[in-house]
Amino acid sequence: MILQRSILIQNLMKQTIFTIATLLMLVVPAALGQAPMNTQPAPEIKTETTDPADVVDIEPSVNIVDAEEPLFEPETRYVADEFFVPLRETPCPRCKIVHWGIKSGTQVTLLNLRDGWGLVETSKGYKGWMEEQFIALTPSGKELLEASNTELIRVKTNAEQLNKTISELEQDIDALKQTVTELQEDKQVLNRQLLDVVGLNSDPVALNEQNQTLVKQNHILQSDNDVLIAEVEILENDRRNQSYLYGGLTVFLGALLVVLIPRLKGRKRLSEWG
Repeated sequence: MILQRSILIQNLMKQTIFTIATLLMLVVPAALGQAPMNTQPAPEIKTETTDPADVVDIEPSVNIVDAEEPLFEPETRYVADEFFVPLRETPCPRCKIVHWGIKSGTQVTLLNLRDGWGLVETSKGYKGWMEEQFIALTPSGKELLEASNTELIRVKTNAEQLNKTISELEQDIDALKQTVTELQEDKQVLNRQLLDVVGLNSDPVALNEQNQTLVKQNHILQSDNDVLIAEVEILENDRRNQSYLYGGLTVFLGALLVVLIPRLKGRKRLSEWG
């Protein structure tokens, strides 16, 4: 059974190879512009015939190439939008190439248009014709994306700086609010004092009575002052009189001693003679 299957597979391979060789012999000369070579009829390949009962159905074989390829997990990819456009000397698709490729997104100066072609010049001095379909009024999507990313980074930086400034301003506002609160408290105190002063000034009778009271107190203090001055003078006179008295007593005692001392001496002499 296995031998019959292998023989059948060999016969099928031989027929396939012969068919491919015949097609190549017919197609290749025609493609090269030559007359096809004379081919001899291929010899018939004899195949052994087998009884229908002994023929076994061959299951489709596994693709050997697919089985040998390594496994690859599907991934998401994108078609690149970057390409290069050649510059030509004249506006035609087969004319001489001046530059082999201007990268997409490059800024150029359009000088002329003719039959679907545009004469452009780059910043590096390259000048030539390219198809008008590759010349756009706006930069490429990649350039716009890069510019947008740069602008986004700049805006984020400015936003961070603004947030920082806002935080500092909020702190300053809190400090100013505290200062305003303190000033309001001081204002309330001054208002109360002003109300007291205004209340006094608004009542002339109370002011008059207060003035009279102050005048009376002034008179009393003046009288007390006069009394104190008189007492001080009296004390000074008493001291002066005491000085005079002490002086008189001293003189009297001195005179008395002058009178008594000689008499005491005379008596002492008489006592000695007696």
